[in-house]
Order: sequence, then structure tokens, then C-alpha cells
Amino acid sequence: MGGSALIAIFPAFNSLDITGPIAVLFNSDFSITIAAKEELTISQENITVKRTVSFQEAHQNLSEYDILIVPGSRSRNILPYVQPENAQLMELLDLVAEFAKPQHRPTKERTALSVCTGVVGVLDGLTATTHRLATKGLQTACEEYTTRTPGAKGTTILPENSSVPVSYYDAGVNEFGVRVITTGAVTNGIDATLHYVASRSGRSVAVEVAGFIGHNWREEKA
Repeated sequence: MGGSALIAIFPAFNSLDITGPIAVLFNSDFSITIAAKEELTISQENITVKRTVSFQEAHQNLSEYDILIVPGSRSRNILPYVQPENAQLMELLDLVAEFAKPQHRPTKERTALSVCTGVVGVLDGLTATTHRLATKGLQTACEEYTTRTPGAKGTTILPENSSVPVSYYDAGVNEFGVRVITTGAVTNGIDATLHYVASRSGRSVAVEVAGFIGHNWREEKA
């Protein structure tokens, strides 16, 4: 069973955070759409990616997508720009928020696989993980959201013990009916996407795709 994936990128994104999941989804019969603010976007590795649609076009067609993937980046490339007073990434954050917190409950299963989006409340009331070097930044972003948002529930960040890394964490469905998955280190985006495919199409399909792309799936146990 295939599907439709939207990948939203920004300047200095981590290229492996999208190419890994793309390999999994492409080999699982998904169509791939790249959304960005500009026609061309340069990753932190100096790789130029051409968008398929603008953020505005993606907004208009969000109901078409089964999964939204937002790549990560080095903390210094993203965390300073996700504060409310800084508009540099607000189009991206608005897109993520609209996808993960829709005004009307989705008519079909919808999943957000994202990094560093706690600032817009996508992770509020949930448990999440991130790269070990970004843990403090994500905790701060989530705490600031909780402080300024009446009724916010807060976010638990894993791992609580840094010596026990978490590949990815499936927080289940949020109050808006959208499933939220967060990832740890760079290649864990592949593991998380395989987990998503397994939940959607069956574990045997995910195992077959992992073997085809030559990836040793680090599968987290529920």
C-alpha cells in the first residue's frame, strides 16, 4: 500500500534526513513532494535541492498527504530561528502546525515525522526524542511554549538517561487525530520511516524495503 509524502525543507537542512526516508518511501510506492520557500534550497552539506511546490501550494493541498517529514539540522542552524519573534522559518512552522494540528479531524490517517518542532506546540502533551546534541535546545523550546501558552501540558523528552539512546519514538495520535513520530540521530530517520511503513503496510514490507536498501533496521520495541 503506497501513499503520498510531503517533505518540507529549509536552508541548511540535513540532507540525509530527507534522502534516507525518501529511499524508504520510494521503495514503498509513495509519491514524494518537496516543499520549500524558495525554488532552490541549499543543505548544510552544500547540496542544492529543487522544490516541487511552494509552502503556499503545500498549504492548499495538505489533505492529500499521508505523511509530512521535516528534516533536522545542527542546532545552531535551526533553534535560533524558531522563536515567535523570528519569522525566518515561520512559513515552515505554520505548515507543520497546520498539518499536525488541523482545524478539522483528518478523514484519513495522517502522520508527522519531525524534528525540533516543539516550539509550535506540535509535541505538547506528548513524549518525543531528538539528537542528543539537540536535547537541551528542544527541551527549552518546549518549556517556552508551555510557559507562554495557557493550558499547555508540556513535553517529555527522551532519553532520560543519555547512555541509552532512542532511535525514534512513536508518540501515537495527538488530540487532533494526527500521529507524531520523532527521531534521534541522523540515520534514525530511516528507522522511523521503516517503522511508519510497517505500521501502514505490515512489518514484512518494511523488512523487505530495509533489505533492499541495505539498511540494518534499528527497530524500537513498543
